[in-house]
Amino acid sequence: MIVGIDLGTSNSLLAFTNRENKAEIIINERGNRLTPSVVYFKNDQEVIVGEIARTQALLQAERTVSFIKRHMGSNYEVDISGRKYLPAEISALILRKLLQYADKYLGQEIEGAVVTVPAYFNDNQRQATLMAGELAGVKILKLLNEPTAAALAYASKLADKEHILVLDIGGGTFDITLMDYLEGVCRVVSTGGSSALGGIDFDKKLLQHIHNGFKESNGLDLINDRVAMQQIQINAEKAKIDLSTVKECSVLIPYISMGSNGPLHLNQSIKREDFEYICRDLFQEIKELIGQTLAKANVDKNWVDVVVFAGGASRMPGFRELVEEMFEGIEIRGEINPDEVVALGAALQAGMLSGEVNDVELHDVTSHTLGIEDDQGEFIALIAANTPYPALDSKLFTTVEDDQEEVIIHIIQKEEMLDPEDNEKRISLGKFHLSGIRKALAGEANIDVMFAIDNNGILNVSAVDIDTGIQNEIQISGVGYSFNNSVLARRGKNLIII
Repeated sequence: MIVGIDLGTSNSLLAFTNRENKAEIIINERGNRLTPSVVYFKNDQEVIVGEIARTQALLQAERTVSFIKRHMGSNYEVDISGRKYLPAEISALILRKLLQYADKYLGQEIEGAVVTVPAYFNDNQRQATLMAGELAGVKILKLLNEPTAAALAYASKLADKEHILVLDIGGGTFDITLMDYLEGVCRVVSTGGSSALGGIDFDKKLLQHIHNGFKESNGLDLINDRVAMQQIQINAEKAKIDLSTVKECSVLIPYISMGSNGPLHLNQSIKREDFEYICRDLFQEIKELIGQTLAKANVDKNWVDVVVFAGGASRMPGFRELVEEMFEGIEIRGEINPDEVVALGAALQAGMLSGEVNDVELHDVTSHTLGIEDDQGEFIALIAANTPYPALDSKLFTTVEDDQEEVIIHIIQKEEMLDPEDNEKRISLGKFHLSGIRKALAGEANIDVMFAIDNNGILNVSAVDIDTGIQNEIQISGVGYSFNNSVLARRGKNLIII
């Protein structure tokens, strides 16, 4: 059995294709469809994942990890009682818990998984996701971009020929994808968005508003009261959700603190219009990102036939109104539960891989421009953003010094930025050496550098000295960390996941 997994920032889901070849969500041990992406280290041997872990975030913050997806592919570390965990290791614990649900629900061994990632995930983040699967003991057969998964879930509901805009705003990421859909072929045209914009950013805005209101009313700053701030955070998220269905709600937290005259209670009324004003800069960023993605594809809003919503934060009325205003008169689809649509699409892709579901041909594209840095610090592009993958390209380079015996290949990812004063951002993906090249005068050597992107969007780089045949290659591995020495690799099988 192959399952589909939506490894989310706030919540994760998994799904499978049933006997009718329909995608179906696998419920967890508590009968819920969403499993919080939260890990609580109870002790050195026991790890709690999911809803119970989220309840521990209040009193056991130093042993509880949330929103780890935002740190995937980085050298960020979580310190639990002196032990260091990388994001891929925390994600592996979440994956292992999800697989436990699947084993119990389906009553059969899980042979592999399709795991979704934001379309805007870079190479480091994709590599970290693959590593999480390896550490969890599951073979990830494909990394599927989340908006592509959402479009796949809607494929049976689409017309034979449509231009699709998928807006996927989840807990921590915002993906924008333009697609062509024609007679069972889904071709991505352009991607955009941000891996640092999502529902939790709206929560933070509301948390700050509630905190400031209490401070002004009571003359007491709760910023250093960890328990009180955690309560505000929980209630801010709840208020955001409530304001998707009502125009005003109340935040009531009794006995949140003690004042000079006794207990203090937090009681605030929040209107939807106030919430949207507080978050106006986030909505503006969303609007600019959508416009930027259209511009990158050299199309305007009239190109779009249908807009598809995905991600829980797409329920916010302010988000929907913004999109309706931008794409006035264009069909908007959101009837599939936006929390589940990505997992359902992943399950359909899993069914295709196992031969149980009729294929919908998928063609994805790179989200960033990839290249190398020359000796002057200039960026030399090899594969442009929005190139369909798998992809292959190469360029010839040479030496800059006489009798040079090696070259260093510095691999760079470049992305366009919203801020006109910072119109590009470069991320170093890694370096490797090509040693033993033919000694020659500067400019005489011929070094062929090749970039290859596989079906998962993973970058492989190779370099060969054409004169001698000496070559070297590297698969970009994120932060260059050896997982063979990690806590999970050394003793992960002994951890009890609850």
